[in-house]
Amino acid sequence: MLYLSGQNNDLQQFISDNDIEKITKASWKPMDELDINCPIMTEDELRCLIFGVYTVKLAASYTQEHMSSDGIYSIHGYVHNRSLLCLKFQSRHVSRKQYRSYIRFKEGSVDAWFCSCPVGARVLGTCAHVTSALWYLCFR
Repeated sequence: MLYLSGQNNDLQQFISDNDIEKITKASWKPMDELDINCPIMTEDELRCLIFGVYTVKLAASYTQEHMSSDGIYSIHGYVHNRSLLCLKFQSRHVSRKQYRSYIRFKEGSVDAWFCSCPVGARVLGTCAHVTSALWYLCFR
């Protein structure tokens, strides 16, 4: 854990280096249109990945809050790198603020994550946005 706490977020660097946040909508497709396989995780595996119990408990209600009225959780895959997913979350504190969460899969597991929220660049554990996405994609 001490080693991880001192590491940089490689996915954050990748997104910055490649201007991923500025890429047009045409490069992103709804996840169900792409062949993206998310790993299925147990609650214990999810807890180890996100590093904590609190955000796992929040995940179900947070996911419900971010679903549309017709039950759709908007997840998009990057057409040029199908292992990269992007989700947009409305801030709970500032009505005009949106955060983007990114999750990268590699060989059937979660490889990296990054969120544009104030605590989303951590590599030891995940923010509530990424936790919600992982809970929806890999556990529910």
